[in-house]
Amino acid sequence: MKSISLLFILPLFTLSTYAQINFDKDTMSNPFVNRLDFDYSQKAYLTNNANDENDTLFTWQVISLEQPEDWELTVCTEGECISDPAVNVVYPFILPVGEKEEFKIGWSLFEIGGEGIVSIEVKSRKYENLKDTVTLNIATLANIKKTSKPSFTIYPNPVKDKFAIQFSSNSSKTIRMFDILGNEVLSKKLHSNELIDITSFSQGVYILKIDENSGYSKIIQKK
Repeated sequence: MKSISLLFILPLFTLSTYAQINFDKDTMSNPFVNRLDFDYSQKAYLTNNANDENDTLFTWQVISLEQPEDWELTVCTEGECISDPAVNVVYPFILPVGEKEEFKIGWSLFEIGGEGIVSIEVKSRKYENLKDTVTLNIATLANIKKTSKPSFTIYPNPVKDKFAIQFSSNSSKTIRMFDILGNEVLSKKLHSNELIDITSFSQGVYILKIDENSGYSKIIQKK
């Protein structure tokens, strides 16, 4: 009976030993990030080299995270972006054998200086001993001077549907709004106290810039 059992166990052991998932890099690092660039990210690629054609279901999770209080981590994979993922919360995804998956990992800095380090682990659901980890470590430049704040006020903030910007002068200005991944969602020329309708926008954090003060950004929270 023992010899028969070993015949069944050995193929399984061999299969799980040679099945592999691998990131193309272990660590991504940049100690020279300009904190005025509100979004910073890098990409790593995960390959499924498994010998088992059914080994296609995986999970990723943040296993360690250190960051300034106001930074917001975002992880994008399989066409889905997760903002502020909690440590040790598992997110499933499918990766067929022989294919690659892009992991875009980064922070919204909100002009706050500091250092951030995050490690993300990917694990096979079928063979939990098979896993790989990628780490991103960045630091903002210490000698960057924060741009002087322009004379304008946003109200209300947080905003549910409409908000206005009060400028120090009555001249018109062009504003630009971005989501937390840096995608431009609005560009408009307007006058002081003119209402801006963002009812159709999804809830979350947006960044507003005034063209003449391109180095300064203001955070808007959409309820």
